[in-house]
Amino acid sequence: MRWWHGLAATSLLLAGAVQAQAQTTKGAGNTGTFAFVDVEVPGDATRIDGAGRVLMPGLAEFHGHVPGGDDPVYVQDTLDLYLANGVTLVRNMSGDVSHPELRTRIERGEVNGPTMVVASPWLRSQDADEAVREVRAHHAAGFDLVKIGSIPADAYPRMAETAHAVGIPFAGHIPEGVPLEVALDAKQASIDHFDRYVEFLVPPGTETGEREAGWFGSGWVQWADRGRIDEAVSRTRAAGTWNVPTLTLVEHMASSETPEAMLQWPEMRYMPASERERWRRAKHEYAARDTFQPDAAQALVTLRRELLKALHDGDAPIVLGSDAPQFFNVPGFSIHREMAMMQASGLTPYEVLVTGTRNAALALGTPDAFGTVEVGRRADLVLLAGDPREDLSHAQAPLGVMARGRWWPREALDARLAEIAERHAD
Repeated sequence: MRWWHGLAATSLLLAGAVQAQAQTTKGAGNTGTFAFVDVEVPGDATRIDGAGRVLMPGLAEFHGHVPGGDDPVYVQDTLDLYLANGVTLVRNMSGDVSHPELRTRIERGEVNGPTMVVASPWLRSQDADEAVREVRAHHAAGFDLVKIGSIPADAYPRMAETAHAVGIPFAGHIPEGVPLEVALDAKQASIDHFDRYVEFLVPPGTETGEREAGWFGSGWVQWADRGRIDEAVSRTRAAGTWNVPTLTLVEHMASSETPEAMLQWPEMRYMPASERERWRRAKHEYAARDTFQPDAAQALVTLRRELLKALHDGDAPIVLGSDAPQFFNVPGFSIHREMAMMQASGLTPYEVLVTGTRNAALALGTPDAFGTVEVGRRADLVLLAGDPREDLSHAQAPLGVMARGRWWPREALDARLAEIAERHAD
């Protein structure tokens, strides 16, 4: 069995103990290293034969949605969908008052699921004073970060100042009226969906008339000046702000494929009928918008892919996220669609994999906690039949997933998928 940055040669024994003889390698040009670890293995340990297999770190979904606690079955279904696809960490960006407790219960092993990083409920403050109060309240309630939403532009500076003062990151959208450079100067922890980048690429003084910027800049994409991309990259790199591209979010809506056809995708069987219908209507509604006609939609897709490649090549930090469940993104499954789109943007398979493993740990400020296969890291692992550095599709349908040291073989994952599909059968 191979591993990368650890992809390693070993038989893996589970039950809280691992005995490994590992040859670790990274990307092209990286020197291999050897590590030998001797651990006393309990007699009742489960042995997993890794011969001819590939072991990699678990994947992170850095813009995921886990439902609130009013429907525990749907919550567990969502967590299991992530696990079935090798996602062992979710930065949950749809905050609910139940999520800090859910995070703790997962950590204790009382609930099955990936490690959760929990954002606050969407920040909807009406003014700066309210924003300050809400940031302090979310920090006191134990949320890991503040989810930026629809606050007034003039409230943004005090919100940011307060968040820095109490020590809670703020991330997500950039509020309407707040320029990209202001968010970067404020050290927003992450910008999701490339929010406000298209607007930044439109040169100051451009006559846009009455046309609104639209959904992630789709209304202004015709005026975007690619000559400004280098400045956007350098500003982002200097700020240390992470980008979570969520290419799937826009590309699914911009696709010429009909929503009825998209609902025939195999993974759609795992979503409630009401959610599928909401997505179907949304795609038709977006297609009718003046700012999201086919030419503008495809121009937006092309520009976002170019922006991703430029940010990555310019060492501006990128972390994997797809925004699921949302607009034809089924939890877990959408990560693999996202990775394919990232590769189509010009990243190598290995570079894509890094955004969903090591980079996630870096983005959370915990580089030694997870994200690589090394002694001392959290046991978040995925066992594969083939090497995803050669073909990203090898990361789909893993042979088994270990999250926080607990092992789920493919048979158990498939059984849960079958239960979920049966529950949502039409």
